[in-house]
Amino acid sequence: MNDTRTDGRSAQDIDAAFRESRTHALISVNLNTFWSIALVLLGFAAWDAYVDPAHWRTAFIYRAVGAVVVIATGLFQKLPGRAHWLPLFAKVRLLIALVASAFAASMLDRGYGFGVAGLVVIILTGTYVAIDSRDLLRINILIVSALVPVMFLISVPPFDKIGTMVFVLLAVAASTLLGRVIEVSNRRAYALEQDLLRDARTDSLTGLDNRRAMLERGRVELKRAQRSGVPVSVILCDLDHFKNINDKYGHEAGDAALTRTAMVLRRALRESDALGRWGGEEFMAILPGPDAPGAAEVAERMRLAIAVTQFDGLSEGTTISIGVASSAQLEDPGMEWDLLIKEADQRLYRAKREGRNRVVSAST
Repeated sequence: MNDTRTDGRSAQDIDAAFRESRTHALISVNLNTFWSIALVLLGFAAWDAYVDPAHWRTAFIYRAVGAVVVIATGLFQKLPGRAHWLPLFAKVRLLIALVASAFAASMLDRGYGFGVAGLVVIILTGTYVAIDSRDLLRINILIVSALVPVMFLISVPPFDKIGTMVFVLLAVAASTLLGRVIEVSNRRAYALEQDLLRDARTDSLTGLDNRRAMLERGRVELKRAQRSGVPVSVILCDLDHFKNINDKYGHEAGDAALTRTAMVLRRALRESDALGRWGGEEFMAILPGPDAPGAAEVAERMRLAIAVTQFDGLSEGTTISIGVASSAQLEDPGMEWDLLIKEADQRLYRAKREGRNRVVSAST
């Protein structure tokens, strides 16, 4: 089912974004947790020595080998450019810890039951290295698949083997339930974070990007333009005599005019162009690609679109004044984004001084 949210993204897009966010969170949080896993593996050797002084050293060999593998994968993922291996290695470490603990416990004449309890604890940690419930299901399948052959290899009574698998299956069931609760909590937190980010970057009246979002987008586009040599243009628009609309028809009519203007301007632009409310009755468009003459043509198309638009609640239409600036016309291509805005703003005010309802660009 291709469910679509209010921000225009499908359910699949949102799920993919959540999984990516969760993966980055796991990488940042779990980058050094391999040390604790190695310490847990080695720490159980103290219990082995207590319950079976005669055989604990043999059990310790398995624990040490497991700890070495765990540390090796952890040190590898800390190398430059290797952090993306962490989600996979976290699962590998979990399996290594399980297998090493099972073999170590089987070396003891006493204490095997406590070792099985340790397996349960390790299985439950899988909920904290899984991206979501689907990933956790794959982890649990790997756990069961890894422990089944181990049960055939270790030398313990059949009753203990059956008991071990029963404990493991119960732990997997508990892990699945716990993982589902954690996933729901993580998804709610992610949705809340996205709502907050969207609210911080969106104009509540028009639904366009706000001034902050446009500033960020502009700097990104200008840096990209400087690297690629492709120009980026800025268009600043201002509704003419907007104060008169508020005074004559009321602020509700003024808000409706702003909303309608946003819709008309958006349709006049390409999908790759950015459009935002710059403040009050001002709008900004950022056009990556077109040079100065091309941006001036787009601006003229925007002006004409507003000029022929009928506005609900207004007995007459309205017009816009526009200023256009292009990075290709800056004397120093490395100049800051603020200079490009200043150029467009100066031309916007020139358009208003010269009678409004016009476009002013470098070629005007």
